Amino acid sequence: MPEETGGEKVLPASPQKKRRAREDGNVARSQDLNSAAALTAMWLLGMHMFTGMASAVRYYLGALLELSPDRVPLQSLAVRALADVALCVVPFMLVMLAAGLAINLAQVGFLFTAKPIIPKPERLNFVSGFRKFFTLRTLVELVKSLLKLAIVGTLVVMAIQARMDEFPTLMELSPGALVYAVAGMIFAVWWRIVLAMIAIGVLDYGFQWWQREQDLRMTRQEAKEEMKEMEGDPQIKRRIRQLQRQIAMQRMMAEVPKADVVITNPTEYAVALRYDMATMSAPVVVAKGARLLAERIRDVAAEHDVPIVQKPELAQTIYRTIDIGQRIPENLFHAVAEVLSFVYRIDRRAEKIRERQAAWGETRAAAV
Repeated sequence: MPEETGGEKVLPASPQKKRRAREDGNVARSQDLNSAAALTAMWLLGMHMFTGMASAVRYYLGALLELSPDRVPLQSLAVRALADVALCVVPFMLVMLAAGLAINLAQVGFLFTAKPIIPKPERLNFVSGFRKFFTLRTLVELVKSLLKLAIVGTLVVMAIQARMDEFPTLMELSPGALVYAVAGMIFAVWWRIVLAMIAIGVLDYGFQWWQREQDLRMTRQEAKEEMKEMEGDPQIKRRIRQLQRQIAMQRMMAEVPKADVVITNPTEYAVALRYDMATMSAPVVVAKGARLLAERIRDVAAEHDVPIVQKPELAQTIYRTIDIGQRIPENLFHAVAEVLSFVYRIDRRAEKIRERQAAWGETRAAAV
């Protein structure tokens, strides 16, 4: 991770930053656990491979005359030898592969990214590359390597010292028995190394996870910039909200000419109501505004001959309690009905007259 260039990292990494780091291949992973998995596979199947290889060597050396090219074709002999080697080596390789995949999946999960291998010009900088040898992280890695070497070396020495009494007897063994005895000693040491590497790997993974969390911590400025990225620039958001308000206002003002009446305060508030007896159960507020917007509603209403009625208390109540698009509640039915009754007597707009006549005609037909 790049070093922080300004400010203190006082905030934990955000989910977005962790996700980007993971996509870049920056994950907590211990190579020691991979080594422990490989050593475990060698411990479990090493003796099998060793026994198989020893049997194959003993067979071929003990049957040189029967396996001579004069009696057995060279091609058949080579195929048989390769098959014997494969029987010893392939299971071992498969277990090694499975162990490596399992350990990586346990540490990282499923992750495929090519970003870590993409060439970067800054990696070719000799000065910055040389400086990496003198960082705290390099010192920590050096100390870890020395500790691992000391632990493994101590285990080997302790295991050998515990078997010192067996060494004089090795000289009395036949070559074949000697090979098996030495192999047994090696595997006796091997399982101790495996356990030590597992313990070291677990501790190292915990350290790598902690180190990654520290590297990904954020300054307050980084957090602000990321918030801007996620939510957008405040100026752009302000402009979007302004445009949204303008569009909403244009739509609202387009409904004013269709209104049946505009009720005013007379100067502070203005609300426009529309009531279609054929389709509406109650009058609906199609526009409302205060001060300058109220004045604009009155001007548009006057331009389109929409009746304007001054009812200060009613206008104020509707403005404060009812949103655009909502119906008039029952407690205001009587007051609004009086206004509409008056408006219907004075409204001379042809389209409104036709609308009311059609509604009254449908009402009379339904009554009959």
